[in-house]
Amino acid sequence: MKQEKAKVLVLGSFHMAEYEGLDSEKRQREIEELVSKVEKFNPTKIAVEMVPEDSEFCNEQFIKYKQGTYKLPINEIYQVAFRLGLKLQHDQIYPTDWMGHADMSYGEVVKWAEENQPELLKEIYEELVAPELSDDKSVIDYYKELNDPAIVNNVQKLHLNIARIGDLDNYIGMNWLSWWYKRNLIMFANLTRLIDSEEERILFLVGVGHSSIVTNFIQESELCEVVQPLSYLS
Repeated sequence: MKQEKAKVLVLGSFHMAEYEGLDSEKRQREIEELVSKVEKFNPTKIAVEMVPEDSEFCNEQFIKYKQGTYKLPINEIYQVAFRLGLKLQHDQIYPTDWMGHADMSYGEVVKWAEENQPELLKEIYEELVAPELSDDKSVIDYYKELNDPAIVNNVQKLHLNIARIGDLDNYIGMNWLSWWYKRNLIMFANLTRLIDSEEERILFLVGVGHSSIVTNFIQESELCEVVQPLSYLS
């Protein structure tokens, strides 16, 4: 008999603070529709892309929101995770991110490649097609695009190929990539710490750039069952 495992759904998101107009009636209805769809997963815990050091602050705001005294900022943690937590009557939200320190920023790596390996940089980016939220595209449809396996895998492919930037004894890409992998490994480890039983159903709301790598860590660990987000978004 196959043993039951805890389930984890990694929902790749865009960063809402970077977009205008999400506070309009139309967009707010679309976000509510998104939350209603994800609610069907019935998560027992909701994890978000915020560092655990901010847990107290995060949950103070969540309590105020449940009391009706907090207006949600335009940020996916508040707009999606807080709304869903309220619907499901959760006691708290679980920050699981880590930032730490990188030897070189992503922008610095790209700048070095532009100056020293422009053809390689072009090759790395050539297959990446990043969907955008347009006026005629709903929030739900945008989330469907962002969580399409082809898009998710292409983002991971881009990140992995950054390791090729540089040369022998001058591993420029690794200056950033080692931090990136560490960050995502810590996210994975923090997610596993939320599992109290095989009945656990964890929703992890995170920037789509993290979707593939965190999902891969979960699958390869064989600790949890991965649930595909499109099975709830469609």
